[in-house]
Amino acid sequence: MKHYYLMIPGPIELDPEILAEMSTPLVAHYGPEWVKFHNETVQIVKQVFRTQKSDLFLMPGPGSLAIEAALSSLVSDGSKILVLNNGFFGERWLKVSQSYTKQVVTVEAPWGEAISPDDVSKVLKREKNVRAAIVVHGETSTGVTNPVREIGQICHQNGVILIVDAVSTLGGVPLEVDEWHIDICATATQKCLECPPGLAPISVSPEAWKHIEQTSSPGWYMNLRTWKEYTIRWGDWHPHPVTMPTGLTRALRHSCEKILAEGLNERFQRHARMANLLRQGLYNLGFDLLVENEHCRSNTFTAVRADARISAPQLIKYLKDHHRIQIAGGLDRLAGQIFRVGHMGPTATVHAIVPTLVAIEEALRASGAKVEAGQSLGGMELPTSLSHV
Repeated sequence: MKHYYLMIPGPIELDPEILAEMSTPLVAHYGPEWVKFHNETVQIVKQVFRTQKSDLFLMPGPGSLAIEAALSSLVSDGSKILVLNNGFFGERWLKVSQSYTKQVVTVEAPWGEAISPDDVSKVLKREKNVRAAIVVHGETSTGVTNPVREIGQICHQNGVILIVDAVSTLGGVPLEVDEWHIDICATATQKCLECPPGLAPISVSPEAWKHIEQTSSPGWYMNLRTWKEYTIRWGDWHPHPVTMPTGLTRALRHSCEKILAEGLNERFQRHARMANLLRQGLYNLGFDLLVENEHCRSNTFTAVRADARISAPQLIKYLKDHHRIQIAGGLDRLAGQIFRVGHMGPTATVHAIVPTLVAIEEALRASGAKVEAGQSLGGMELPTSLSHV
């Protein structure tokens, strides 16, 4: 297969060092050497989650698996859940929640807008016995970042367990599991954690455990009690219930060590700078962003409205065919209306953003639009270094 430079909202382009970790000799997923390595890796990943009090598990599978494990473990006994829905993935968790319990209430916002904390507060005051709420931190379908910090405070005040889908945000934008009262936080390795897909790290707070242990949830693999049981009963030789992808675990450890070495705050600032660089370039080319409120735009991916000059499918195809750069289209109701560009980890750099903008310029000219060479970069001061700036 041809290699395309991945400027999509995940999976992302990978550092060769991470790929090298995947090619090291295979090791067994049990025994004292592995237990030491695995436990150290969990503690390193917990630093990226910004949690000390939560347990953390590395579940083999996609991020959706870990999030569904949270839902299954908390509300499969028919308990009431509040689903915060403002995009494709919010709708997914609404459908999944409805498959576990009939007691589902919602707070909704239009696609492209953030969930209102005031609306969450009003619903929780009106609805009694809500056990859990679920929200997507970075709604990948629209480029919105939801106000998880404020939502976490409201849920905490109302005794509601907060589940956060942080698949597109953890490691790229600020997220504080402990400080923001996030009871369950699930993510995936193929985005801001800069690894191939295949692991779904999930943190579980003491408050979440109180409810999980009182819930008669079915199943085994997606039952979080199973994962806790193995860390206790088999913790000295096999601290997980299934065979672990040891190479991917090694890659995750290496990537998280690099993330911490860069510094979380410095990393978040870099992602913000590169998001602004891309967006200013798109503005210079006459494009409009889907998310109008700049305060809730994600710094790890951007959704852009296509216009009469070039359709989203045409632009996507041109970049892929002529520049071997892959960007993404819209999902569901936004299909054909927008294109999406990821800027995470190695792609949140000048040497990734600038060629993408130049390629978009060329695509516009090829479609007949009057765009000058370098127009996207007009009036901008570019950093002299092309890496991690």
